[in-house]
Amino acid sequence: MSGKIKRFVDKLVSYLSGDKLIEWGVDRQLGFIFYIFVIVCVTIAWSLLVEQSLVEVQRNERQLQELRISYQQHTLDLVGMNNRTRIDGMLKSKASTLHAPLTPPQRIVLEK
Repeated sequence: MSGKIKRFVDKLVSYLSGDKLIEWGVDRQLGFIFYIFVIVCVTIAWSLLVEQSLVEVQRNERQLQELRISYQQHTLDLVGMNNRTRIDGMLKSKASTLHAPLTPPQRIVLEK
């Protein structure tokens, strides 16, 4: 039984030390293995870069949507201001004495 364990340990040491790789001739293919490793690393880096770009695009789209909503709200506010002439007409029809100021507002300068 100890002979089987010794052979198993010898084989395990052979695999882990790299002797089997040299026996199979992997050392001649080391350049190709390094090339494949570099290609895999570049592919992973490229995927991460693309994913980061997509996250930034989505964030910009959300911000753009918020700006569009803000634009629509400001447009509605301006349309509401345009109703002033309609309100003036309603006041005249009711014979109201309320009217818009004739002079524009003036700035008050305070001296210290």
